[in-house]
Amino acid sequence: MTYMQTPYLKHFGLIDEPYSTSPNPRYLYISPTHNLALEKTRWTVAARRGLALCVGEPGTGKTTLVRELATRFDDDPTVSYVVITNPNFPTANQLLRAIIQEYEVGQTSKNYLELLSIFKTFLMEQATKQNKNLVLLIDEAQTLKPPLLEMLRQLMNYESNDQKFLQVVLFAQEEFRRRLQHPRYANLVNRIAMSSSIEALSLSETDAMLKHRWWIASNGIKGSFPFTDEAIEQLYIYSKGIPRTQIILADNALLASFLLKQQTIDADLIHQIVKDRGLPDTQPEPEPQSIKRHVRKEGSKDK
Repeated sequence: MTYMQTPYLKHFGLIDEPYSTSPNPRYLYISPTHNLALEKTRWTVAARRGLALCVGEPGTGKTTLVRELATRFDDDPTVSYVVITNPNFPTANQLLRAIIQEYEVGQTSKNYLELLSIFKTFLMEQATKQNKNLVLLIDEAQTLKPPLLEMLRQLMNYESNDQKFLQVVLFAQEEFRRRLQHPRYANLVNRIAMSSSIEALSLSETDAMLKHRWWIASNGIKGSFPFTDEAIEQLYIYSKGIPRTQIILADNALLASFLLKQQTIDADLIHQIVKDRGLPDTQPEPEPQSIKRHVRKEGSKDK
């Protein structure tokens, strides 16, 4: 199958798309807030503390962290991990079957209690005899129904005197944290050994992320970055610091700049991009004075 080449690549001297939303690890930019969440989660897994939670608004990079953790686990022969990207199964039985299948347990049963017993035996054998650290990474955990969360809580009970047999990391949207306030989840909350928040990017982090991805896509050619400082400020304000929105707007700006036969992307072009987009993932167009106040506030924070 032949795909149409992105028209602005030659215009800007690029070898690849710098602002694609496809999860290409080459373009990974780990901000300080992402790095903190990543390291806290890695420590929880390595210490075999059981359950870790990583929460962030849509578009802040949770799935990116899932992939980065999996990549790092690939380099550790003591870790055996499974990634569940769509955990919204109708029943706990089906989720457990999916987990057992991914771990290639080799046994199964139609009976839910027997499945739990099979998996418990597998976990115990892997942890105590094979010295394996089994890790379960679940993305989009806010879609888990109460019975599925209860099943995961049960898995947390499989342990020895000094370690949990299964390490579970839940990546979820902010709504999940609010949901856990309900008393029915008290026992699950008590098992969360570490919780991390993925925050939106700051203005300086936005600038670093955009330049990092451009540097990769331009093969390190210096001096070709087309966004002015004012354009980056507008990307930051309109996107509310959400990386996915910033990437989408930046890609739109490159295409518009190509069509207009411009080499530089300024604040006016960003205004036009956002106006044409007209979607609720961006802030309303700010007044000039409010822009200045926002930028000064951000600048003082970065200092």
